[in-house]
Amino acid sequence: MQSSSINSSPPLKPAERLQQLLPELFNPQPVAGEQFLRLQLMPNLTIAIALSWVEETLLISPQAVTPIPNMPAHVLGLMSAKGQVFWAIHLTQLLELPVILAPSQHYEVVMMRALTAESSQTASGDLFLGLIVPKIRGSIRLSQEEIMSPKNAVDAGFHPYLSGQITLDGETILVLSAEAIGLSQASIAG
Repeated sequence: MQSSSINSSPPLKPAERLQQLLPELFNPQPVAGEQFLRLQLMPNLTIAIALSWVEETLLISPQAVTPIPNMPAHVLGLMSAKGQVFWAIHLTQLLELPVILAPSQHYEVVMMRALTAESSQTASGDLFLGLIVPKIRGSIRLSQEEIMSPKNAVDAGFHPYLSGQITLDGETILVLSAEAIGLSQASIAG
């Protein structure tokens, strides 16, 4: 007579069974690169800004922006969200690009924390800017090694803010420096 061998190991707990079935969930691989927010400024122009500078994205009505007289054309005025008052900056105008006016029920806004000369010395000196853009397209992850110097000539309005460019899935994306944008706009807060 043969003796049957009985599996003497105890049954697996649900978490242990999941760990066996989905090991990548429990042992994630580090992801290389920094996250960037991808913004569509024109049909053929996409830019990216480091997500580490972005506080949040908002949809606001144009009536929520209070115009301030005697400001540069790219400064639409002041707005507020979540108890924070900040400047509404039309990014397309700041970059000296043609503005395609389309009637809109809302603005897509990237609320960005900007480093100013004063905030580099004190924590309370943060400047918040609301970058009004035509379209927020989501986030992408880029490594610094992928970001190259621009191969083609770019509009003069980009030069103070341009960090480089990357080609992703056949699309050229210009990478802008949030620090440079913040420093250029620090004078409006003073």
